[in-house]
Amino acid sequence: MKLSNLEKETIILWNEAEREAEVYTYNPALQQQLRDLCGQYPEQVQLTKEGPHGSITIQLPKKWLRVVPPRILSPAQREVLEKMNAKRWGETDGNAPV
Repeated sequence: MKLSNLEKETIILWNEAEREAEVYTYNPALQQQLRDLCGQYPEQVQLTKEGPHGSITIQLPKKWLRVVPPRILSPAQREVLEKMNAKRWGETDGNAPV
C-alpha cells in the first residue's frame, strides 16, 4: 500500500511524565538526521521502531527539541547578506529569499 503525502506525517510525542520525547516521521531528510544522531549519541538517542511503510520512531531527550522562530533581519543586515550572496552566487534580482 502506497501512502499519500498527506498520510506521511511527522509527530512529536511529548508527555510530562518522561524525560524523553518520541519523534515519528516519514520525512527522509529528518530520518537521516535522526539516524545520524543515533550513531553519534547511542546512549541518548535510540531508534525504537521502523514502520512497514517507511516510517521510523526515535526516542531522544526532550531538552534537545526546540521551537525556533524565523530570524528577522534589519534592513542593514539584509543588505549585507544580499551583497555577500551576490558576491558568492552572482547578481540576483533582489527578490531571492535571504
